[in-house]
Amino acid sequence: MKKNTLYGTSLSSGLISPGDTAKLILQLATRCHIDTSCSNQDFFLRLRQVAEAFARALEESEESVTFRQAAEFSLLSRAHRRPSTRADLRSYVTRMCHYENIADFPLRHIKIPMCRDMLHACFGHSAHSFRKAQSILHSIFNMGIRQGWCSQNPAKAILRPPVYETRIEILTLKQIRALLSTMQQTPRLKTLEPAFRLMLWCGIRPAEVRRLCWADIDPEEGMVYVEGENSKTGGARAVPLRGGAECLCRIQDGLSAPIAPANWDRLWRQLRQLAGFESWQNDALRHTFASMHLKRFHNLIQLQEEMGHRNTVLLQTRYLNLRYLRHASAVRFFVAQYWN
Repeated sequence: MKKNTLYGTSLSSGLISPGDTAKLILQLATRCHIDTSCSNQDFFLRLRQVAEAFARALEESEESVTFRQAAEFSLLSRAHRRPSTRADLRSYVTRMCHYENIADFPLRHIKIPMCRDMLHACFGHSAHSFRKAQSILHSIFNMGIRQGWCSQNPAKAILRPPVYETRIEILTLKQIRALLSTMQQTPRLKTLEPAFRLMLWCGIRPAEVRRLCWADIDPEEGMVYVEGENSKTGGARAVPLRGGAECLCRIQDGLSAPIAPANWDRLWRQLRQLAGFESWQNDALRHTFASMHLKRFHNLIQLQEEMGHRNTVLLQTRYLNLRYLRHASAVRFFVAQYWN
């Protein structure tokens, strides 16, 4: 007959003997600091509470979902995001799930070492990818905590590698003039000009400007409206048409017509080449707008709202270059007559 030991009692395939039962109850009472000198009613009431608490803890420790299921649920909660954003998130989750057996591992039992090993193995080649993957992993565990699938977030304990930003380059007034002149003198590039002006003088993102149509510009208010469905972050914003963008209020085009041409990428490359740019930093127009705006208006909160950022951290670390920018240049940048 097979026997096991629990709290010093002998368990066989039959029932526990009365003596072993009493011994087990006393040991459990001692372990849980239950006063054995109280009345029988109070003693067994307290013992029942301990047993129920233990049963709940055991049930919670065993109830969970797999990492894959939790990740899919987290992606589902982001169904309102743009298709490109959802595709990017899914690509990160897919790479995580391909790491060893983490996909089918219970979320509750995934600990810090496994998360750390997975992040380094799948995303350690790039500090940016590592930080983004950790952020996504963090959100998966936070969702698991809210759903009761786990009690801790191991992603919080993993150190994030520092990101060393490259020096931000902004356009000079002379370079801006060269770009405008090239567009105006080259018929096939003329269609780029309205979108270019929105990106440079309103800080509209390249992907956002390609979703805008002329109905999004209000000539009476002198504003361009980026609705939630056209915004990268899903939040709507209104941006004043200043400087070189003021002239867009006078353009009367079909309200449903898109502002940017369909062959944007090819034309944009041609423009930079013809204007004499051998290299081009990503988001150069948006960086220029941000730096000129802060130098001219000295209002970081207003700049944050117009650029559609959730806070000012990204602006201060990755978007501004005020080192060699003169206030006179920033003032001239926002003078409409200077660009007409």
